[in-house]
Amino acid sequence: MKNKIISDYNIIFHINDIYSIKNLSKINSKDQLLFQKYSNKIQQLNLVVVDSIFPRILADVALESLVSGVSTFNQYIHLNVRNKRDDFYLSYKFKNYIYYLLFSDIDLRKIFKGEIDSSRIYYLKNNFEVLEYYSVFRQHELQELLLEKMIVMVDKKKSILLNDNVQLCLKLIIQP
Repeated sequence: MKNKIISDYNIIFHINDIYSIKNLSKINSKDQLLFQKYSNKIQQLNLVVVDSIFPRILADVALESLVSGVSTFNQYIHLNVRNKRDDFYLSYKFKNYIYYLLFSDIDLRKIFKGEIDSSRIYYLKNNFEVLEYYSVFRQHELQELLLEKMIVMVDKKKSILLNDNVQLCLKLIIQP
């Protein structure tokens, strides 16, 4: 599972009319960009399986990664939690999303049909050179691990600025 890009999304934002941005490095506030859509409509529709507002949540993760340096879902949760209910909600949604990433085709550029591949097995070599195996039967443990360890990052080399829009490339990388 180490250093594996598990998914990437190109997310399109409109530059807020009160700002003028000529360079991606000038983006220092989430208020400068307004979420519009995903460049791949099917990926956006697939994210709705997790939750009707999950495409917006994942877009906000991209903004927080760019602006605040958030690098994991867990960091995002702690930055955006106002109460216990928010913490539970975001944790639950990200764990579901991780489950779909690992055991289905939700991130592909084809329509997700809800099929789960329970035969997939993931392994991780720990510091003692011992392999840890994770199957669908240990999914909760793997979800907890990846909530904390999966890297979320905006690839600035693949992100672009076009007229009044910014396209951010959000990558999800397993680096436990």
